Amino acid sequence: MINCLIVEDEQAGQQILLRKLTNLYPECNVLAIIDNKDEAVEFINNNELDLVFLDVQIIGGTGLDVLQECNRRNFETIFITAYDNFAITALNENASYYMLKPIIDEEFKKGMALVIDKIRHTKLPSKILIPNKGVYLPINLSDIYYFESDGAYTNVVTADDRVLSSKNIGYYEKNLPAETFKRPHHSYIVNIDKIHLFKKGRSGILIMQNDKEIPVSQRKMNDFLDYFIE
Repeated sequence: MINCLIVEDEQAGQQILLRKLTNLYPECNVLAIIDNKDEAVEFINNNELDLVFLDVQIIGGTGLDVLQECNRRNFETIFITAYDNFAITALNENASYYMLKPIIDEEFKKGMALVIDKIRHTKLPSKILIPNKGVYLPINLSDIYYFESDGAYTNVVTADDRVLSSKNIGYYEKNLPAETFKRPHHSYIVNIDKIHLFKKGRSGILIMQNDKEIPVSQRKMNDFLDYFIE
């Protein structure tokens, strides 16, 4: 999950942003909606956040004041405001993205794609331990193309190797970072960064970068379509 905070003093703006996140980005978990500078600074200092949405003009100050006064800056920031004259200052404060109200879906998706990619690569653990014949093999997650179910076991496939793990595929679905590894079919989990293209039909087919064709079940079609459209 991506832990988010919305700092916005207008109720209509709060609801529009919350609705977009709920409908388009279910992986975003909005921990709080705050309308003033002091509470925003306190919340940021006391919670682990991945993404903060900031309006420029808020009660008690500005979104820029929030960034300058908080003790931690280990999160991405998107400014959403009606004031375009703050853009350069916001970007100088290392804001990840800046967009104007009213929020246009295309612009919102563009900003979110950029920010989620940054968050995903920041949070992604570099390795996973694969149990194999009484030992654990460390494999870089970025090297894995897909996981393939083999009964009670799982084949872990990279560009150069195919390792049989003693864990079933359900184990990996629970323990892999969901932002990067998706399950298009009950027999497969894929690394979305290794997808070459997606063939849409009655049931979809993913063509991986190693030319492996992986089916997409009808139940998962919409999930993958939404991902590629975004």
